[in-house]
Amino acid sequence: MEKQIRCSQCRYAQPDPTASKGKWTAYECSNRESDYYRALLNITEGGAKQDSVTWTGCECGVRS
Repeated sequence: MEKQIRCSQCRYAQPDPTASKGKWTAYECSNRESDYYRALLNITEGGAKQDSVTWTGCECGVRS
């Protein structure tokens, strides 16, 4: 298995202006190969907004 790159360190974690609200910037996975593709990376499983990207990442990550 390849080494996992945390989403916060991955170049595919990109701002999502359509999901962002006010001063909060949403970040989504832009890697089509990832299971996380188009998932918001700075929200909890319950949907609470977080200030930073906290998801653990996947094998498809590329360090930024």
